[in-house]
Amino acid sequence: MVAQQSLIEQEVERTLSVVQPLLTVTGLRIALIDDPTQVIPEVGMGGFNPSADEVRLYADSSRPDLETVLRSELLPQLAHEIHHAMRRRAVGYGSTLLQAAVTEGLADHFSLEVSGGIERPWALALTPAELATWTPEVESRATGGYDHAEWFFGTNPYIPRWTGYAVGFELVRAYMDEDPTRRASAMVGERAESFVPYSP
Repeated sequence: MVAQQSLIEQEVERTLSVVQPLLTVTGLRIALIDDPTQVIPEVGMGGFNPSADEVRLYADSSRPDLETVLRSELLPQLAHEIHHAMRRRAVGYGSTLLQAAVTEGLADHFSLEVSGGIERPWALALTPAELATWTPEVESRATGGYDHAEWFFGTNPYIPRWTGYAVGFELVRAYMDEDPTRRASAMVGERAESFVPYSP
């Protein structure tokens, strides 16, 4: 992605300029990696936050629309992963399904907060009927371990793809609707238990 180096730097700087007034981002390594296997097909990029001091973004350099993808996706993807990193520093990503769902929901709401864009496809992956079915399941798993790939990536045929993301997004949305002054940027350290029980 050497040909897009200037654009990449520009989009990273643009993202940090809108994130920094809301979250103090220090000591964070940001890498953009050419790895098509880690790209979400629906949006053309992917992201991962392995630790409190590192963010990885993924793109496919062979895409003919790579520059368009970078202009539309780098900011929301990077903002999402930065929120994860800052939450890791505050309360951690989470070790239970409920905690992970809330962490992802907060990151998606933060992405919306800074980008003003549309909701991410994974955040809207469930119908209202499916949310009514799966939200209590996620809420009930506030302790114990869970299989992340099953709940977030759809590796279990009985759990709809992106269920964890969609439920987390809805839990955070409902909580924010209770008080219009609430922002995902200010809730980076909010405990997952604050977001239950869900009230549609």
